Amino acid sequence: MIAAGTLLPVEGVPASEVIAVGPSEADVVIGDLELQHGQALFGFVRRQGLADVEAQDAVQDVLFRLWLELRSGTVVENPRAWAYRAVYRIAMDHHRLRTRIASLAKRLERGRDDPSHDTADRVAVWTEVERLPERQRQVLYLRFRGDLSFEEIGPILGITSSAARSHATQALATLRRRLGPDGEL
Repeated sequence: MIAAGTLLPVEGVPASEVIAVGPSEADVVIGDLELQHGQALFGFVRRQGLADVEAQDAVQDVLFRLWLELRSGTVVENPRAWAYRAVYRIAMDHHRLRTRIASLAKRLERGRDDPSHDTADRVAVWTEVERLPERQRQVLYLRFRGDLSFEEIGPILGITSSAARSHATQALATLRRRLGPDGEL
């Protein structure tokens, strides 16, 4: 946050012409919200099951998101309610991710212990996946081993969800050509 009366240097403008900049309305709203309700938001998200560090990050993330909304001109009638709703959603996203990771870990452990999962066909398919271009291979691993949606894969790889879907489609077409119609080499 920029303190009131702070002089901001402007390239190419003499110091005598630089004006003091006070806090914007968004800065004031965020400052007040953090001061009056920051601890309560933290306590709320902790009661939702997040660890201290995760709760601190969630509160800061919500304050930053709210600041961005206010700076963009969005009218937020009740910033406190907005913040509580947003921090609750972040907590639920953490829980969903934990559940997904736990489920994936169980599936991977089950696959290691069950000899029927180590069939020759399965090994052949994943061997062929290793021969794919890097981006296609990454998408397939995240989709089929990580159990992530294309909407989740896109941001992880820094691409759009439709690009992730396209890479998967190309990869699967390549695998079908290489493995044949019955999945055989």
